[in-house]
Amino acid sequence: MSGYERSKAPLALMEQIIMILVFALASAVCLQAFVYSDRLSRTDEQRQNALAKAQMVTEYCKACQGDLERVSEAVGAELTEDGLRAGFPAEGMVLSLRLTDQTEYLQRAVVSVTDQDGTDICHMDIAYQIGGRP
Repeated sequence: MSGYERSKAPLALMEQIIMILVFALASAVCLQAFVYSDRLSRTDEQRQNALAKAQMVTEYCKACQGDLERVSEAVGAELTEDGLRAGFPAEGMVLSLRLTDQTEYLQRAVVSVTDQDGTDICHMDIAYQIGGRP
């Protein structure tokens, strides 16, 4: 036997520290992926809700043949000088309908939904028949 044998404990400790660092790095990457996924999911859910509100107003405009007073009563909106505006505080959204071009039988408008800060969530150009038989 040689007079001096080295202990293997420091090497094993170093190996365990490196493994802990590798797992910590992997968990940090996974955590970032989960946070990004959650944010993306919330954004998509908000966009889907906004599109549903915009489609609802569009369908009311078609059903009421352009009578914005009836549309505003149906969706709980207020009339503005160029259309209507509805707030949805529970969802944190504001919907506005702005009339654009009009012909004898056709009304064009832009429906936009923003968040409470004014950031655009979605908007769509619509057209519906006005007048005619109720």
